[in-house]
Amino acid sequence: MTKEIDITPKTHALVSLRRQDMPPWLAICELVDNSLDANAATVDCMWDPAARVMSIRDDGVGAPNPAAIVTIGDHDSEGRDTSGRYGIGAKDAVLALGTAAEVATFRNGLHRTVRADFEEIRQSGRWIAREEQEPAASATLHGTSVTVMGVDRNIRPSYIVERLSKTFAPALRLGRIITFCGKNIEAPSEILVDDRREGSGVFRGKHYSWWCGIRRDGQRVDGGWRFEFKHRVMDENSCNRSYGTDGMDIHKFYGVVTLLEPEDADEEERWSVNKHKTSSDELQDLCESIFPEVSDLLERSAAEHAVTIESEIADEVGRGLTQALGNVSRMKEKRSRGGDEHGTVDPRNTGIRRRRASKTQAGDGSITMRDPYTGKTFRIVVVDDDDRFGWVTGSRTANVVYLGKAHDYWQQHSRDADLVRLAAVSLLAGHAVTTDGVAQPIMSAIVRSESANQMFFETFGNIAGQVACADELRNGSHA
Repeated sequence: MTKEIDITPKTHALVSLRRQDMPPWLAICELVDNSLDANAATVDCMWDPAARVMSIRDDGVGAPNPAAIVTIGDHDSEGRDTSGRYGIGAKDAVLALGTAAEVATFRNGLHRTVRADFEEIRQSGRWIAREEQEPAASATLHGTSVTVMGVDRNIRPSYIVERLSKTFAPALRLGRIITFCGKNIEAPSEILVDDRREGSGVFRGKHYSWWCGIRRDGQRVDGGWRFEFKHRVMDENSCNRSYGTDGMDIHKFYGVVTLLEPEDADEEERWSVNKHKTSSDELQDLCESIFPEVSDLLERSAAEHAVTIESEIADEVGRGLTQALGNVSRMKEKRSRGGDEHGTVDPRNTGIRRRRASKTQAGDGSITMRDPYTGKTFRIVVVDDDDRFGWVTGSRTANVVYLGKAHDYWQQHSRDADLVRLAAVSLLAGHAVTTDGVAQPIMSAIVRSESANQMFFETFGNIAGQVACADELRNGSHA
């Protein structure tokens, strides 16, 4: 015996739907999406913090069935090429934002208004909304507004504007207008690349296009792929940006993949985007299919970024050494002479203790240089074709530490700022205690302090041990 069972969801399901993890910016984007799907040229977003009301108004074709916007699973695109898929996005949005919604539409000379109070629906156990209908003031009026009442989310206008700008950059660049509280939202600056490539194709029956290149310096954007669908940019994260890059460094690589659908696309030609149009199951496989056409660019990106990192580390270490060893702490100077903060000399400590680095004892880690040598500069240079670990040149005027990139140690560690810093200091200190004459570098001014940190100097030995191991391995491999 077979019988039909009514599986209409109970209205208390609204509680879980309202508690979904949907940020306010994404909810607002869903409603703006609906407006752009309705061919709106202008979409106005209004936020009234005192009344806790969010409203999205557009000049689109008008909703053919305004109740569908608040009916879970209902979707009516009238055959238009829309980004909507499942009849869920707008419902998720209004439920995530507030406790009630009003949808008003002008279309075909009619003004129709549908109101849904979700708290009333939950408590009554009935899935009901109320609709009013009257002639429009003008037969030419068209458009839709969705107003959400009882907004109980934290709305940050500046952040909402930023997200709307990034998300709807494709639409904004095509001349669509989106405003928030009366102010036009501008599209972000387009990313400039060198060695630009572009192409298009069909992937599993679905159309796409792409372009990419080496991102120019000075632009505040992370590298990797971005994805566009219809009038919006899909949500980006560090994972999907690296799709199809074979684990290569994507810092300087930048590309955009656009998912295309013909106006009359059948099911096989439609991309399987998720309900909020933030991703698609096919993105990773699609990027892997593009990889052979961009692999050389990715290799170049990785190589250029490696050079950039080494240069940045070299500058950072040089600045750090200059600051740490070129600026004398007057407080430490007074203490080393036996004076207190007022300059009073302690008779028990009238001499200036001078020790070589190898004999300095454990203490507070303070290191100061003699006054005659303050303000001098340090520079770190990475030499690509030299297999020596490192060497120092310079005098009391300036010092340059060279690191041989071809050395086995730096093949592995040239991009580790801490190791470069420690190696530079150890090379300077080693040069200081082995160099005689007036050409001595600044480090040959004997370290003078109350006491220097033993661990600091032990590091020199650790570095030396690592260098010896690397040298041994290198020499063994050459044998």
